[in-house]
Amino acid sequence: MFYLFYILIVASAFDFDSWVIKFNKRFSAVESLRRRAIFVQNARFVDEFNKHNTFKLGVDGPFAAHTHQEYLSTLSHKPNTQESYVEPHTKEALKSFPESLDLRQQGKVTKVKDQNPCGSCYSFGALASLEGRLLFVGGNVDTLDLSEEQIVRCSPNNGCNGGTGSVVYDYIKGNGILQEKDYPYTASDGKCEADLTYIFATVEGYKYITRKDNDALKSALVDGVVDVSIDASSPKFSLYKSGVYHDTKCKTSLLSLNHEIAAVGYGKLNGEEYWIVKNSWGTNWGENGYILMAMEGNTCGVTSEPIIPTGVKYL
Repeated sequence: MFYLFYILIVASAFDFDSWVIKFNKRFSAVESLRRRAIFVQNARFVDEFNKHNTFKLGVDGPFAAHTHQEYLSTLSHKPNTQESYVEPHTKEALKSFPESLDLRQQGKVTKVKDQNPCGSCYSFGALASLEGRLLFVGGNVDTLDLSEEQIVRCSPNNGCNGGTGSVVYDYIKGNGILQEKDYPYTASDGKCEADLTYIFATVEGYKYITRKDNDALKSALVDGVVDVSIDASSPKFSLYKSGVYHDTKCKTSLLSLNHEIAAVGYGKLNGEEYWIVKNSWGTNWGENGYILMAMEGNTCGVTSEPIIPTGVKYL
C-alpha cells in the first residue's frame, strides 16, 4: 500500500511540472512547493473518484493546483431575482425540436474562450448566446468574436467581481457591442474605453426561457445558443474531464447559481439525456472546453435561469 501511495506521489509530482509548463505558471520556490502539495492532494481525490464513478475528473485543467476556496472565489454570476423582468416562453409558443441537437455541428457555436483570473463568466455566457444567435442571421463562425472587455469595463455589472446576463443585454441594447479585435480582453477591471464608432452588433432586448422546463430549453436551442447559469461550487465541477456530469448535492435555486455558461445542444448517452454546455475556462478544461450535464433533476440548476437575447442584428 505504501509503495502504491509513493508511486502516486511521484507520478503526481511529474504531472505538476507538466501542468506548470502547460499553463505557463511562474511560482517562487516556496509557492511552488505549496502548489505542488495542492496538486498532489487533488490528484489523490481524482484518482479515488474515478474508481467509483461513470464520469471522470482530471488534473490537467486550470484548477488542478488551486485550493477549493481559491476556485470558489472565481465564481461570479449574480442571479436576477427580479421576477418582473421575466418574460418566459409559454408552452403554446414552443417550437418543435429534434431528438438530439448539437449546434456545433451546424457551425452555430463560436470558439471556446478563457475568462482567466477575472470573475467575468457573465460576459462570456451572455456573448456566447449572442454570437450563436447572430450566426443564424449571418456571419462566419471562425471570425465572429465579440468584445467581453467592453462588457467587463463598460456595462453596469461589477467588472471582474461578477454580473448577470440580463444586465449585459440591457447594456448592449443601449450601446451596441464591439468586436474583440476592436476592444481586446485583458481579464482586468479598469476605465471604459470603448470606441462606439466601431459598434458591430446589437439586440432589441432579452427573454427568459420557462424555468426548469427541459422542453422549453430544447425548443429555444433550435434557434441558437442559450445563456444558462449553474451552481458550480463542487470541486468535481472544477476538475471535470469527461462523461455525463452528475451532482445530487449541488443546488438549483436562483440564489445558488454562481457561474454563467452557455447551452449549445442536447443528446443521449446509454439512455441518459444530457445538455451540451460551453464553458469559458479554455479548451484545457473538460471536453475541449465543454461539459455534458445530466438533464434529469435539473443538474446544478442548468434550467433554472435560461435567458436569450432577442432581436439580434449586425450593424
